[in-house]
Amino acid sequence: MPSNPILICARSPELRTELETALGDVGYTTTSVGTPADAVAAMRGRAIDLIVAEGLATSGAIASLRTAGSSGTITPILIVAPAHDVEARIAFLEAGADDVVPGTFSRSELEGRVMALLIRSGKVRPELAARAGRGELICLFSPKGGVGTTTLAVNTAVLLAGGGTPGPSPSTNGAAPGPRVLLIDLDLQFGQVATHLNLSPRYDLAGLASDDQALTDAELARAYLTSHPSGLMVLAAPPRPEADFRVTLEHLESIVEILRPMFDHIVVDLGSRLDPRTLWMLEQADVHVLVLFPEIAALRSMSLLNAFLAETTPLQARSLLVINHVLPTELLKARDVQNLLRATPAAEIPYTEVEMMRAVNEGVPLVISRPASPAAAALRRLAQAALGIEASSPAKRKQQRRRLFGRA
Repeated sequence: MPSNPILICARSPELRTELETALGDVGYTTTSVGTPADAVAAMRGRAIDLIVAEGLATSGAIASLRTAGSSGTITPILIVAPAHDVEARIAFLEAGADDVVPGTFSRSELEGRVMALLIRSGKVRPELAARAGRGELICLFSPKGGVGTTTLAVNTAVLLAGGGTPGPSPSTNGAAPGPRVLLIDLDLQFGQVATHLNLSPRYDLAGLASDDQALTDAELARAYLTSHPSGLMVLAAPPRPEADFRVTLEHLESIVEILRPMFDHIVVDLGSRLDPRTLWMLEQADVHVLVLFPEIAALRSMSLLNAFLAETTPLQARSLLVINHVLPTELLKARDVQNLLRATPAAEIPYTEVEMMRAVNEGVPLVISRPASPAAAALRRLAQAALGIEASSPAKRKQQRRRLFGRA
């Protein structure tokens, strides 16, 4: 159960009660007040990890609450906005709110947004986040190329590192450092993670694989990583395709062993080639994200992959299916994919016309360049699903609410 202390600031007694019940039922410690002035007073002398506030009348109130903590750090703030008022939600984000939830929120949506903010701000309590010295391994793969696996890997990693969040980065302005996140480009022949992030790495995975000393020395191994302004660290693919043949499975095992204890999350872009290194990574992973464009060839490839893995590879990971609409034409419906693969997609990324292409060409991930776009919202749902935070459809929310929160 999470134990992060959360401050609730709401004028409406009914809303305060609803928030207290929803957050208390899943283990959060809550304190409730009615006005921003009371909230500032409540934050003196006590640790508050997150503020959930009813829509504030003045933008200055949001900034005051974010910096009112006694330790001088930035406290993330989630605003409850009027339902169906898109302009108000945008205004709150522009005023400095870290996220906004509509007043018609379901408990599952509230819990997911709260957890996502706590993770991105580095405030998840150790009893929830500790992984016994081993970072969570999230592997993205597709048996068919050209479906956007690298795009999803890059945006997911940036989100987990704290990027793509309105307002100051959690690693700046005195705030607690965000989660330690590493993105590995394991498409060793033509990997483009560095291109998507506008990075020019001095070192790469093939170089690390050939450095015997670095494979046994964590600090030397860290020198092969490239940092991104979001706080993300990147182990880039080699610039020349022939370097792929010099990286063995044994090299990869050593690389993961030396780097995994340094990070909370390791996102791996596996590309679309199934080889011994890919299979080993899938075996080690905590989460699989399988990417699919909804058309017959991709669907058949995914079906063959699932059958092959079921017969040959012992997998322990949670498996997430993601539909990525890389073309404007919808050849198959999401329900068709669900029926044929017998899996419910964790996220469906809408076609964005030029937005995604521009993000790649400019080297600025969509969750940073267009955080309010529908595609960025879908990418946030994917990142939450990778962390085990489920998002439900409106038709299923009532049933899911009973399932998730029916415990005493």
